[in-house]
Amino acid sequence: MKFQKTPLAIALLATLSFPVWAEDEHGHDHEAATAKSESHGQESHDDHDSHDDHEVDEVDEGNEATAHNHEAEHGGHDDEETGLQLTPEQRAMLNLQVITLQPQTNATQTLTVPAEITSNQYRTWVVPVRIDSQVQSRSATLGQHLNKGEPIATLFSPAMAQLQSDLQVAADAWRRVNNLGRRTVGNQRYLDAQGQYQSLRARAKGYGLDDDAIAAIENGKSEKGVYTLTAPDDGLVLEDAFQQGQWLTAGSSLVTLVDESELWAEAALPPSPGLHIATGTPAKVIIGETQVAGEVIQSGHRLNPVTRTLSVRVAIPNAGHLLHPGMFADVALSLAAPENALTVPEEALTRSSDGDWQLFVEEAPGHYAPMEIQLNGQLENRRIVTGIEAGTRVVTRGAFFLASEMAKSGFDIHNH
Repeated sequence: MKFQKTPLAIALLATLSFPVWAEDEHGHDHEAATAKSESHGQESHDDHDSHDDHEVDEVDEGNEATAHNHEAEHGGHDDEETGLQLTPEQRAMLNLQVITLQPQTNATQTLTVPAEITSNQYRTWVVPVRIDSQVQSRSATLGQHLNKGEPIATLFSPAMAQLQSDLQVAADAWRRVNNLGRRTVGNQRYLDAQGQYQSLRARAKGYGLDDDAIAAIENGKSEKGVYTLTAPDDGLVLEDAFQQGQWLTAGSSLVTLVDESELWAEAALPPSPGLHIATGTPAKVIIGETQVAGEVIQSGHRLNPVTRTLSVRVAIPNAGHLLHPGMFADVALSLAAPENALTVPEEALTRSSDGDWQLFVEEAPGHYAPMEIQLNGQLENRRIVTGIEAGTRVVTRGAFFLASEMAKSGFDIHNH
C-alpha cells in the first residue's frame, strides 16, 4: 500500500514515526509502536547511535585536549609551582649558602624575660630606734655610703640615761669583785656582780650601742641620756624618714641601709608546664647596652596572684654601682635545650604569606621550596626549629631573597 503525497498522508506518516524518534533520542523503548514504525524507528535509531558515538568521541577528544592545554597553561605540578629555581650564576651572585640540619647535643637555649632590679634583701639592714628617743642631730644623708661603725644620728633618751648610770655602777662593782677574786668575796657575791654587769651590758647592746660606746659609759666618759646609733655594716642610705628634733617611739625605723655591691634581678616567667629553673642557672641581666652576668639563686613555686607569673631571683654583682634598685631590665636565662634539637641561624628564617615562620629547603641543586616550621627556643644567635627532619638541607644566606621572589610570584604554600 502506497501513501499518496498529500498533506494528510504526510501528517499521518509523521504521527506514526515521531514517538519512535523521540523515545530513541532519550534511550526509551516502547513496545506499543507498530511494526512498520519499529522498523523505521530502528533504522533511524541505528543512524542516531552512530551519530551519538561520533559526538562522544569528539567530546572525549575535546576534553582531553582541554585538560592538556590547561595543564600546559598552568604548569601542572612542575617546578615553577612548588618552588624557585636559580641558575649557578644566580646562586653565585647571591652567595647563597645551604646547611644540613644536624641534631645538637648538650646544647643550651636562651629564655629572655622582663625583670626589675631590686635591693639584695639578704644584705639590707633596717636601723631602728630601740627606745623612745628624740633626734638631736643627723650624721648621714639619703644616698650616702656609710662604712661599718660610722655615725647615723645622735639621740637623747631618759631611758638611756638610766641605763648609763646603772651600767657604770655595775661595771665598777664587777671590777672590784673580779680583782678580789671568788674566794675572797664569796661565790654568791661574785656571781651577783658578774650577772648584773653582763645583764646591763646586754641591754646596752640591745639599745643599739656598739662596743666603743659601752666602754665610754663604763669609764664614765659618756653624756647622760645622749647616744649615737652607727651603721651595722657597709651600705648605702636607701631611706631616712627622720628629722632633727623629732621624737621617735621604740621600733621606729631610723634609716635603711643596703649593700649595693650585689643586687637582685626579679624576673617574671610566664607559666609553662614542666618549666623548672634550677638554682645556679647562669643568667645575663641586660639594661640597654649594659650586660651583667649572674646566676639564679631562687626560683618560685607559686604564681603571683596579680601578674600570674613565676618569680625567679637572679643575683648580680654591681661593681662600680652601675645598677640601682628600681631599674627595669631583661634577664636572659641559659637553659638546657631539648635533646637532639635542630637549630638554624636567624638569617635562615623568613615569613610565609600567612605570617608563619618558614625555611627554604634545597630539594635539588638550584631548586628551593618553602617549608613552614615552628620555633621552640633560642640558642645564642640560633633558633630551635621543629616540624622538619634532620638531614634536610636548608638555605641560610639568601633566604630573604628567595622569600621576596616567592612573594612576587604570588605563591601560596597552602594552595589557597
